[in-house]
Order: sequence, then C-alpha cells, then structure tokens
Amino acid sequence: MEQFAFIVALLLIGMALQRADAPADFSKSLNFFVIYVSLPATVLLQVPKIDFDLSALGIVLVPWLLLPIIAAIVVLMTRNQPLHVRAALLLVIPLGNTSFVGIPIVQTLLGDNAIPYVLMYDQFGTFLMLSLYGSAVIARYESGVFHKRLILKKLLLFPPFLILLFALGWGEMPAQSQPYLQILSSTLVPLALVSVGYSLKLRGEVDYPLFAKALALKLLLMPLIAFGILRLMGADFLALQTGVLESGMPSMITAGALAIAAGFAPALSAALVGYGILVSLVTLPMIAYLMETVR
Repeated sequence: MEQFAFIVALLLIGMALQRADAPADFSKSLNFFVIYVSLPATVLLQVPKIDFDLSALGIVLVPWLLLPIIAAIVVLMTRNQPLHVRAALLLVIPLGNTSFVGIPIVQTLLGDNAIPYVLMYDQFGTFLMLSLYGSAVIARYESGVFHKRLILKKLLLFPPFLILLFALGWGEMPAQSQPYLQILSSTLVPLALVSVGYSLKLRGEVDYPLFAKALALKLLLMPLIAFGILRLMGADFLALQTGVLESGMPSMITAGALAIAAGFAPALSAALVGYGILVSLVTLPMIAYLMETVR
C-alpha cells in the first residue's frame, strides 16, 4: 500500500509542477533520460532473467492478438462518428502505457520478478505496435506519406530496443557492473511518473458517453480478453498476471500526443490519456485482486 501511495504522490508532484516555472522542455528532458539511460539499465538487469518458455511467448503474442480484436471493436463503436474520432480511438485504445506507468505499477502489485515479462510485453508488443501500427493509422487518416524506411530506421535505432537485443544475446551482466546499473535503473520509476503527472491534461469538452465506452474498453475489456488468451495458452500465473495488467494499462501518452498533433479528436484523446491514468489506479489493483481470487 505504501508503494502505491508513492506512485500517487509522484503523479501529484508532476501535476503540481505544471504550475511551477519549469523549463519549456522539462517533460521531454525527463523522458529523454528515462529512454536513453533508465530503461536500458533496467533492460540489462532484468531481461537475462527471462526463461523463454510458453509463458514468455504468450506475453509477446498477447498484445498482437489483442490488436485486431480491439481495432474491430473500435470500428464498430465509431461507425456513426467522424473519421478523426475513429482515428483517435484506433491510436489511444490499443496502445497502452506499458513502460512509464506499467513498470512501477506491476512492480508494486506483483514484485520485481514480473519486470522481465513487462519488458517483453512493452518492447516486443507496445513499442513495435507504436512504430508500425501507429504510423499506419496516422498515414491512413491524415494526409501524408507512409515512410517505411523511416519507420524501420527509428525502430532499429531505438536505444531500449537495441539494448534489449544485446541483453538477449549477452545474458547476465558482469557482477561488478550490476550495482551501478541498479542505481541507474532505480531512477526509472520516479522520473517516469513525475513526467507522466506533468504531462496530464484533464481539460476539454468531450463526448462523455463515447469517452466512457472507450475507457471501459481500454481498462476493463482489454485485460479480460488478455486473461482468456493467456489462460488458453497455458501461461504460468505470474506471466498471466503481468500480461493481463499490461493489457489494462491506460493509454500511452505518446499515442495521445500523436493523435492530438494529427488533429484526431484532441479533447477526447487528452481525456483518455489523462483520466485513464487516474482511473487505472483503481482498476489495476482491482484486476490484480480478482486474478488472485480465481487462481
């Protein structure tokens, strides 16, 4: 409970800093350090602990299996909505905040042993989907060109992804380096959550009935479907818990930012990201508790 209170406190600190005289690129600077230092250090420490069995395979597959299901539901849900609203939901619902929010919350609810699974879900699932699927949605609904080479280049040069490939090939890091990697890794949670809190935008007029349906789809139906998929695949309980919680994470801030920048229902996109994070602080512990009861 203390750890969860710490998560809330960090989000509140970030939100309070919105009123401070912070540098213009404050959030970007925090994100830059997290992406280029904190997350790679975490990857180097945690990825070598992964046992590549059916459970690990399920963690990698479940976000990709969820994607067409959720996209189809979004299309049905928005059949009477403008195309820019459909585009917004196609971006912000399938893509969850599986690292900046996912790592600290899963660590709090399930412990350190779940972190390797979180990294597998995030890097081979969410990150690849943002690069490939997210770019395809923007290209489809916004006038522009789908640059395949540029997307591939960004994918192959993304530091945590490169470090992930290195960690998979190298294995456990030398014992002398691990205390220093642990120090760098420990910066991930506070910096990421302060950045998330600083980036929260809760204003703007939205279509509340559609917003409520979209939020329920993101935070409740997605983890329920993920539970069924992982149960059918025979994943071990920790992998199942991790995959379900990662599937129920609130919308990715980057996906929301892309939707807003492209003009895809900006108020709705911002509300789903901002309020989604706050509501997930209730839904995720509830989902974790329910999974324990049906174990």
